Amino acid sequence: MPIDRSLLASCIAQDREAQKQLYLLLLPYLRAIARRYLRDASYTKDVLQESYVKIFSGLSSYNFEQAPIKTWAAKITINTSLNYNQRVIGNPREEFKVDQHGTFIMPAAIDKLTKENLFFLLKQMPDGYFEVFNMSIIDGYSHEEIAGMLDISQALSRKRLSRARDWLKKTFRGKANWLEQFKSSSFLQN
Repeated sequence: MPIDRSLLASCIAQDREAQKQLYLLLLPYLRAIARRYLRDASYTKDVLQESYVKIFSGLSSYNFEQAPIKTWAAKITINTSLNYNQRVIGNPREEFKVDQHGTFIMPAAIDKLTKENLFFLLKQMPDGYFEVFNMSIIDGYSHEEIAGMLDISQALSRKRLSRARDWLKKTFRGKANWLEQFKSSSFLQN
């Protein structure tokens, strides 16, 4: 069922049935986003709860013409996830050395990875790299936007993305098409 203006108007008018409907329509998409951004997936429910509170309280200021509701709700969930990472785990400010993080997968196994396995593999990437990789490659944010959201410089954002790619090249030795396979996976669509 599509999310239209009448559903949003009913949600703003505190119609509990409409709010439940919007919640259920957005849940799979926002859950996938929260799981991707959180360093510890056990906090997914907490982040989703915070995100939904922000979504429903800010719904009256949402501009339907500016962006689709999914995009708007996703940005709230991404920011909530990043803030939760910082509050609970701390924000990595230091630089990571790729050599300190060894590879942990045999190249022959890469072809058999499920989207869950791939997600687990990407979560092994150092946190600072993973956040920038996730925001840039998967969600399409610019380095300027990433820098603002993570409170780092644009240069550090570019550096972390470059190091994330180095980490992935080292991890996926000899697999040139891994990124295309990852981008086209249904994991990113959920």
